[in-house]
Amino acid sequence: MIPAYIKALQKEIEKRSDSKEKINTIYFGGGTPSLLPVKDVDMLLQTIGDKFLVSRDVEITFEVNPGTINLNYLKELKNTGINRLSIGAQSFNEDKLRFLSRIHTVKQAVKTINGAGTAGFDNISMDFIYGLPFETQTMWQQDLKQALGMSPSHLSCYMLTIEPGTALDEKLIKGLINPLGNTAMSTMFKKTAIFLTNNKYEHYEISSFSKGRQNRSRHNSKYWDMTPYYGFGAAAHSYDGKTRSWNSNNIDKYIKDLDSGRLPNEGREILTQKQKMLEMIMLRLRTLEGLDLAKFQTLFHHSFENRYKDILERIFGESLGFIKDQRFALTLEGKTHLNGIVEAFAENTI
Repeated sequence: MIPAYIKALQKEIEKRSDSKEKINTIYFGGGTPSLLPVKDVDMLLQTIGDKFLVSRDVEITFEVNPGTINLNYLKELKNTGINRLSIGAQSFNEDKLRFLSRIHTVKQAVKTINGAGTAGFDNISMDFIYGLPFETQTMWQQDLKQALGMSPSHLSCYMLTIEPGTALDEKLIKGLINPLGNTAMSTMFKKTAIFLTNNKYEHYEISSFSKGRQNRSRHNSKYWDMTPYYGFGAAAHSYDGKTRSWNSNNIDKYIKDLDSGRLPNEGREILTQKQKMLEMIMLRLRTLEGLDLAKFQTLFHHSFENRYKDILERIFGESLGFIKDQRFALTLEGKTHLNGIVEAFAENTI
């Protein structure tokens, strides 16, 4: 289905494009884009270049799944103009990879990371998952130490979340696995942050660590800042500052819609002022800089400190957050309670 899908994707880009719109980040991600032939990747970049104003210093990230590529693929990918790789290593432990049902081995992950450097990529991010039911702090530390030995410019470290309807969820229901408790997860999270910060990585977002500010993911930072973005492809979401819309996640339907001259739009929602307010709080509290209080006041005509006085008093009383330089941010301990804190703001917003 790849050839038909690529043609449909080009049609969507062409139909929704704005030749005056300046683009400075492009991200190939979700699923496994490294299954695409490089000529298709090149073709998509050319379509974007034809239909948008692409800045000279554009950040182009491509997600790579070890086990799907070789050195030659990486070299060809570099020639397309892609300048940032996100490698889904997930772990350097075979037991963890098997538990996560990854198709690659540790050897393949290492080979892919080394190959990326050989191919000329100097901006490399690695994805890792931690907090598996059987995982110890020592196991996770070994993953991190091996990762640092390869000097990535960026690390994304995600806690394991078991989504409803997945194979892991079925095992959980049957009592075949026992997830780590909240206390163990919180400890792992804090130790990860301290270890990577001590090794000169900036903890700029709850799951994201960069080797200096210049190596932050410019693209992902837009989501946390509520910057408008285009999403192309099956199941892709877009946001224009007022409305969120999303495409059909059925690939057959996606292709048929575009072949018939229709956009594959599945739904849209116009965000209310309160939804925007809550999203801004939720997204900015994930970040190092936190929430800009002056920006909040300008956008929503409310003083953040007055509106949420009671919640803030509780947060300050438990040393979970602070206000500095007109910004409200969470402490490391506060970030371990992010979901609960966001729920408290939600109850007082919606």
